Amino acid sequence: MKKRFGFRRGQKVSCNNHKSSEFSSNNDSNIMKSSYLYKLVLNRFLLGCVLISIGILLAESGGSWDITNHLLNKPETFFSLPHIILYSGIILAIIGATIMLLHWRSYSTYVSSQRGEKNLELDLSIKLVITGVTMLILAGPLDFFWHSAFGLDGLLSPPHLILTIGMFAASIGGLIGLRTFIFINNSISQDKRQNNDIDNLKNNEKNSISLYTTLTIIGILPIWMSLSGLIYMFSLPFSDTEYYNFNLEPTTAATIATVSFPFLISFILVSLFKLTNEIGNKKRNFGAISITGSIFIIIAIVTMMIPNKSLIPTIPFYVLNLIPIIIADIFLSRLPLKRMFIYTSGGILGSSFFMLYYPMITHIYNEVLSNQSVWPSLTAQIYFDMITQIYPLVVLPAVGVGILGTIISNRLINRKN
Repeated sequence: MKKRFGFRRGQKVSCNNHKSSEFSSNNDSNIMKSSYLYKLVLNRFLLGCVLISIGILLAESGGSWDITNHLLNKPETFFSLPHIILYSGIILAIIGATIMLLHWRSYSTYVSSQRGEKNLELDLSIKLVITGVTMLILAGPLDFFWHSAFGLDGLLSPPHLILTIGMFAASIGGLIGLRTFIFINNSISQDKRQNNDIDNLKNNEKNSISLYTTLTIIGILPIWMSLSGLIYMFSLPFSDTEYYNFNLEPTTAATIATVSFPFLISFILVSLFKLTNEIGNKKRNFGAISITGSIFIIIAIVTMMIPNKSLIPTIPFYVLNLIPIIIADIFLSRLPLKRMFIYTSGGILGSSFFMLYYPMITHIYNEVLSNQSVWPSLTAQIYFDMITQIYPLVVLPAVGVGILGTIISNRLINRKN
């Protein structure tokens, strides 16, 4: 696996050539590892990554809540709570990107002066974060221009698309940065093992694994949310306005949802398992998948169901989505890592999409089934009427796509190793 901090000069890093790694070479160890600046930059780099991931997660949650308010025809104001959450998330992401960039410059200046070389190149994580945050900033004035020119806009509009792609790019950069921190910090801990007694070493390892797992969950959640938002954009029938209609043909939109949502659930949660499995030095721990799925479910309840009082009685039904998630967690963490169990986990996760993306998914399949008006008060009734008609038709493709998500996740993660 190519290991790097994010502040290096474009040379390739090889596990077979230990001296080529910037943070494993003796020269860099003498320059940085014993210095206060090294620890300061590393910790503040981590702070920047965390702020970006949490900021994007907040922005996505605020956007989800805002869509619900639009469906409920609630008055739109600049200082509505969903908007405040959305803007706060974007501000956090901007602050995080600024911290990452500033402390990269400090690191680059220090190391280049020690080596007598030119400043170091930006790492992929920082490039993605800067690109994503720039798109977030540009989306604001573009959205204002779009509203001024065309009035109310739909879910799929150029400013909204730029905003969501920017969130996705920044969240990917945040996760890469968090994984970089985990690798470096883990490498430093390994270098110090000889100076620690066995008991302290075991305690430190347990604490580190818990921290690293938490950071990975923080990094992967906004990716899941932003990709879900992109799929919603191309499948929900919310983009027909006075001046344009960006809604896709209903069957095409339903096909996108049927293929994309199961793949995404399986890919995200299996990738999370693989990444946390690496952290634990191949020791499989139960819980990361269940915690991540629980947070996703809580966000959906808070932003989509509680604001719509008619959906509150269906919350216990929605919480049952934890069952397939926990089962997949058990399969991956407790049973032998054989293809049969791994693929079964992916199929189980994929098959849960029709329930996990309730209530919004009602609008997608309603266009195909009956095209009746989905009023907020009728959403639950329409959903439970259609589940017996639609779900038997989509469950097998969902299982297959879920297994595909598992296969691609395995290959992608193993390829990086």
